[in-house]
Amino acid sequence: MKKINIGSLFNVFTVVLIVFLSTVSYAQEKKELTIVTFGNSTTAPRKGIEKVYAVRIHEGLIEAGIPNQVINSGIGGSHTGSIRDNDKGKVEHGMDRFEKAVLSHHPDWVTLNFGLNDAYQDKGEGTSSRIPLEKYIANLTYFITEIKKIDGKIILLTPNPLSSKLEQFRHERLKLYKDAVIKLAKSENVELINSWKLFHHYAKNDPKGMEGLLPDGTHPMDTGHQLIAEKIIKIIKKKSR
Repeated sequence: MKKINIGSLFNVFTVVLIVFLSTVSYAQEKKELTIVTFGNSTTAPRKGIEKVYAVRIHEGLIEAGIPNQVINSGIGGSHTGSIRDNDKGKVEHGMDRFEKAVLSHHPDWVTLNFGLNDAYQDKGEGTSSRIPLEKYIANLTYFITEIKKIDGKIILLTPNPLSSKLEQFRHERLKLYKDAVIKLAKSENVELINSWKLFHHYAKNDPKGMEGLLPDGTHPMDTGHQLIAEKIIKIIKKKSR
């Protein structure tokens, strides 16, 4: 009977194990990330914008060697609630489309960028917002909870500020929604991008001021999208190491 060389067998096993572990490690490193950008018109493709931040995220991560697909689930006029809560915008709102626009993609990352439409006061100063602040917080909390259940990572964005074209009472109301997002990110232990602070900091050093970032008073131009994309890319790269 031929004698088995235990040492040789161990060496072969070791080589096979190393190859297997290397293959697994390589596959993990090359795993394609699925990223969903969920939000309103400041997320959605928009006329006059060369590249919204969803496009810039994809390109920036590819340049960094991170395979990814970015699904833009932004819809203009959308708030966090349902059309039953407020039907001023005849679109699928956050709650109406959350399952198919976000969860169905089994995302690794989700960015949540709502607030401008939620906070908006259709009847003017001193009147209620489209989505009350408490409901806005509850809706965002629901999104976060459900995304965590499928092991998705979340980046919360505050609504961006407004320019001087909009009345002061609108700035004041929107600030409440911005502050709520900052508190929520902390309590839920999720990533935060303070777009409000980011835009103000940039505008302070730009001769055009906030009007250069938000020529219509509300929606960021390409520079604003680039600022947001850079922050998102930085977070994802850091967490993908």
